[in-house]
Amino acid sequence: MAKDYYEILGVERNASPEDIKSSYKDLAFKYHPDRNPGDENAEEKFKEINEAYQVLNDRDKRARYDSFGHMSGDGMGGFSGFGDLFGDLFDDVFTGGMGRRRARQGQNLQYSLEVDFDEAAFGTQKEVKVRKRKLCDDCSGSGAEVGGESICDRCGGRGSIAFSQGPFSVSQSCPSCGGSGKIITNPCKSCRGFGLTHTEKAVKVNIPAGISSGMRLVIRGEGEPGDQGAPPGDLYIQVGVREHPIFRRDGNDIVCEFPISFTQAALGDEVDVPILKGTTKMKVPAGTQPGQTFRLRGKGLVDVESGSLGDQYVMVKVVIPQKLTKKQKETLKEFAVNYNEEKEPLIEKYFNKIRELIH
Repeated sequence: MAKDYYEILGVERNASPEDIKSSYKDLAFKYHPDRNPGDENAEEKFKEINEAYQVLNDRDKRARYDSFGHMSGDGMGGFSGFGDLFGDLFDDVFTGGMGRRRARQGQNLQYSLEVDFDEAAFGTQKEVKVRKRKLCDDCSGSGAEVGGESICDRCGGRGSIAFSQGPFSVSQSCPSCGGSGKIITNPCKSCRGFGLTHTEKAVKVNIPAGISSGMRLVIRGEGEPGDQGAPPGDLYIQVGVREHPIFRRDGNDIVCEFPISFTQAALGDEVDVPILKGTTKMKVPAGTQPGQTFRLRGKGLVDVESGSLGDQYVMVKVVIPQKLTKKQKETLKEFAVNYNEEKEPLIEKYFNKIRELIH
């Protein structure tokens, strides 16, 4: 069922912005979760009230809602602005503030970064270019030309206005100046009064050894600037690691396949197997079977937190020759006759199980 935002706030469809705001404050105060702990119905009602207010308090959203109803698009049914909205109107009621809006920390930024397997294994430093906003150089973030500000008439420069709310005397941020106490009369030409401009900044990112896909790095202070002198947000780097042509990661261990000939498997050998840095000697004992896995201790990846090393597991693949000369074929046939392959323990054990199943 479509929601009737006017009914939720208990106002007429031709209600003034002041009436809407007044009704909202009364209802939000009544159903606020802090005053109704554990009451799910009150919590749901509180969300509906805020949803309705976000729409009806915005001239454009209210016009779309009046024309198209609840499904009119952006802003209908979302709660993305709830935190800021509630903070502006009710911080002072529940925190005992003086009414001036608190300066907000800048927004955090997200950036996705892909690195090679080797870079993740040993660590590296990358440089990323981050597009973000910064304080306008010409107005230092004020949004006004020099001398282009005046004292707010509504609050007299205090940044807050007082009103009575039942038994409470409440001071809230001035809606005319947003709590700054000033009104811009001549906007800055560079930022058009916003106080912010866009820039692209090169940021160095230290990739720690052993990092894996999905891990997130944080670079403090490299997010969006805060307002009114508040600290900037942070930059979060989501790391992805490209696949390696040989190695596969399993936690801090790495796994690889290594081909050997059937003569090496039968007679044994010492081979050079690849590791993260170069190669190392590995003994292949006589009688090694296809798929047999050998462990190389300490040849894996470093743990990001503890610094301990994982291991490398080498799974051998016995390669059967596809092209044999006539002489090689005769040699193998002679070997098969002399060896009596059916008496090979592994083969004999397998066929004995089959016979048991059949009989």
